[in-house]
Amino acid sequence: MRTLYLEPFSGVSGNMLLGALFDLGLDFSRFKQELAKLNLSGYQLSLEKTTQSAIAGSLFQVELNGLYAGQRVDEGVQHHHGRNLAEITKIIQDSNLKTIIKKSSLKVFNEIAQAEAKVHAKTLSEIHFHEVGAIDSIVDIVGFFIGIDLMKVERIISGTLVDGSGTIEAAHGTMPVPVPAVMQMRLNSEVPFRQRLDVATELVTPTGFAIVKQTAAQYGALPTELLPEKVGYGFGTRTTGHLNALRAQLLTSKPSQKETLAQSDQVIELHANIDDQSGEQLGFVLENLIEVGVYDAYFTPVFMKKNRPAYQLTVIFKPAMLDQVCELVLQQTSSFGVRWHQLQRQLMQRSFTKVMTKFGKVSLKIGQKGQFKKVAVEYDEAARIARKNGLSVAEVMQQALQVYDKKINEVK
Repeated sequence: MRTLYLEPFSGVSGNMLLGALFDLGLDFSRFKQELAKLNLSGYQLSLEKTTQSAIAGSLFQVELNGLYAGQRVDEGVQHHHGRNLAEITKIIQDSNLKTIIKKSSLKVFNEIAQAEAKVHAKTLSEIHFHEVGAIDSIVDIVGFFIGIDLMKVERIISGTLVDGSGTIEAAHGTMPVPVPAVMQMRLNSEVPFRQRLDVATELVTPTGFAIVKQTAAQYGALPTELLPEKVGYGFGTRTTGHLNALRAQLLTSKPSQKETLAQSDQVIELHANIDDQSGEQLGFVLENLIEVGVYDAYFTPVFMKKNRPAYQLTVIFKPAMLDQVCELVLQQTSSFGVRWHQLQRQLMQRSFTKVMTKFGKVSLKIGQKGQFKKVAVEYDEAARIARKNGLSVAEVMQQALQVYDKKINEVK
């Protein structure tokens, strides 16, 4: 699973999010081709490779044409009223973009619209959005979902959002920081948030907050078992007196995708008996264990004292994760204790390759021990291709193995 991890140590905005994606490798030309499907005019895009605090990154900006040329959202009263929610919805729904991009974008717009309506004591049909209705915000929000689709990002994790303090001049006049729309969206949300008193300006924009709130699957520090692929920086346009950037990482959450030459290692096998939780709750525990990167986790039906039916949880992971796994199990299950022991594990040397099938590229995992070899198709990729093409996973896997066998025989 390809994961995007956001580090908003200096806030988050739409252009910072896109700048970070471009710095991670999002193709600018392909992005513009997809964005053109909006059939929206009155703007041009700029992407600059630059540095802040001697750190290289990307600065993405939307520049307006015509009547509003040279103006930006953060220029306050000079900015135009833009569009209302109904107009924005029509633009997106009438476009040729993928359905998932349309749905995701509209969720963000509705999130901000509800907040703006509450702040201004108006109905959704009455208000016009200075920020949301502006062309650059439409590009930022829709563009973000185009970007993660092109990069095949499947999950987003975010650290704590850091905002500034004081006041800013906006289209409605002087506003406190965090701005009212952000404060409204924070109500009843799980988004972690804190302020810096040494930064007297806005760092978290309504667009940035809404995107994170609607897309982040979880919040907190970077899970130790995620494997980094790339690191990128998206710069903001405000002068804050500090590094104004959003750092982002592309990661894979599959330890099994890591190549290894080791022939043996040690693992921890942990157990806990659980007899008073629902199947839904236990399923949630299992999902979280897999997400943090354990090697395996499963439940086995057992009978406890007084012939009570229960489940035994088994988790297998590397020794360095012991404290993390114990804490997760004790926190998310009804168990009052866990037990574990250390095991020696023998391994096959592991490597990876890709083959091009008639359905698309598929990854294969190859295990080798002496003259003995195993070849396995990566399930997640096969499942994604199967869903896309209306096939069974078995068909995709069989095709991938046939292509691999043919490739190996040709080499011989």
